Amino acid sequence: MGNILPKWLVNSLGGLLVIFVAFLIVQQAYNFNNVIKNQKPVNTIAVSADGKVTATPDLATMTIGVQTAGATAQTVKDQNNAKVNAVLAFVKQQGIGAGDITTSDINVYPQQSYPGVVPMVIGGGGTVDNTPKITGYTGNQTITIKIHGVDKDLSVANKIEDGAVNAGANEVDGVNFSFSNPDALQQQAQQQAIANAKTKAQALAQAAGLTLGKVVSVSETNSNFPGPVPYAVNSAMGLGGAAKSVAPDIQNGTQDITESMSVTFEVK
Repeated sequence: MGNILPKWLVNSLGGLLVIFVAFLIVQQAYNFNNVIKNQKPVNTIAVSADGKVTATPDLATMTIGVQTAGATAQTVKDQNNAKVNAVLAFVKQQGIGAGDITTSDINVYPQQSYPGVVPMVIGGGGTVDNTPKITGYTGNQTITIKIHGVDKDLSVANKIEDGAVNAGANEVDGVNFSFSNPDALQQQAQQQAIANAKTKAQALAQAAGLTLGKVVSVSETNSNFPGPVPYAVNSAMGLGGAAKSVAPDIQNGTQDITESMSVTFEVK
């Protein structure tokens, strides 16, 4: 029948295994209790502080559009594409790379007239035809442009905002100012908040006759990073787009990035 262990031996080994596992559990519990008993409570002090960084936005996002009207959809499409190409050529001449220019697909839709519902009978027979009539077509296309480095030089943004209209655009939806690297600004504000917290904790510790020790924990309690800030230059010109435009100078101003941090210090 093969090598089969006697039943009494199997039972004995099983009992020894149970006793061994129970011993390990008791030993671990004993060691854990000793560690807890030997640990001295750490005296700490927790403070909260704010940090603020004021910076000038370095990225401008501009949205402009071309809208065209004509008798046929093909005419509108051709005229719109020609104007958009002229605007794009002008924008690229200002040093804007292809990666910072996004164009939408052209939308062409009919313009209709509605004679209204006239449910009268003429000559005892037919009724007045109130079917909508297509009177022409309108097409529109938008161009989104990103302009970097506006914290140092706004001349390119001002030139594009004005020159794009003169190149054929007849809609300017405005300019949004933001930051190309917001994380770096947030980190600066956090570091300032932690430094302010340390100064505050040092004063409290001295007042209590204690010595400030190492940082035990740090947590963010509040973050305020402004989103893209619009600059209102909204304008819409006639569909002909023949009139030259003089746009107001764009000003990007400054924005505040604030962080609130809670820091816990050891005190002795």
